[in-house]
Amino acid sequence: MTSNGTILTNEAVNNIFIDLLGDLIIQSNCETRDHITRVQNYTEILARCYSKLYPRSRMTEQKQRLTTMAARIHDVGKITMPDALLLMKGQMSSCQFNLYEKHTIKGGQIIKSLSTGRDRDFERICYNVCVYHHEKYDGSGYPYGYKENKIPIEAQIVGFADIYDTLLHSGVSENMNKNKAYYMIANSICGGISPRLINCFEEVREEIEAVDISVS
Repeated sequence: MTSNGTILTNEAVNNIFIDLLGDLIIQSNCETRDHITRVQNYTEILARCYSKLYPRSRMTEQKQRLTTMAARIHDVGKITMPDALLLMKGQMSSCQFNLYEKHTIKGGQIIKSLSTGRDRDFERICYNVCVYHHEKYDGSGYPYGYKENKIPIEAQIVGFADIYDTLLHSGVSENMNKNKAYYMIANSICGGISPRLINCFEEVREEIEAVDISVS
């Protein structure tokens, strides 16, 4: 309820929740605004395509919308990580990576700690995205090594969007371009990805690649 007595809808409360956490992620230098915006845009495109190609998946318009919202806070757990770890250059040691990968679990804990029970579908999707977006379809991901359909589809979609943006914009490879990123994803070079999501990517590749043009 607002100060003037107006009762907020679930959607309005959800938007406030996402805006607050999204801004906190950016202000904490955990992620850039451009990265978050691109991942959110990729997620929206992929979720819509997934619903179209796989109508039995229960990727409803409501779930598409909530998944797209949750994409903005997929890395909220990073606000609990030391700055030295997030900003370090070069490869992490195994000890450092063990700490880093816990940002997924921490993200889920943050979502649970802020839960109101007002919109359980929204909170469940936010939790799933934060905790499981680094799991891989072949079981090689983290934090739990889940595989295939044990990984919630909303987390698979956001994880895919995050991988694609990281390939293009992390600066790891100076020779990276959209064609090379496509090749790496299509051939599972950057980790196991659901064949269904690869099909979606092929279906909407031009739309996905146009996102970089529209985001400044």
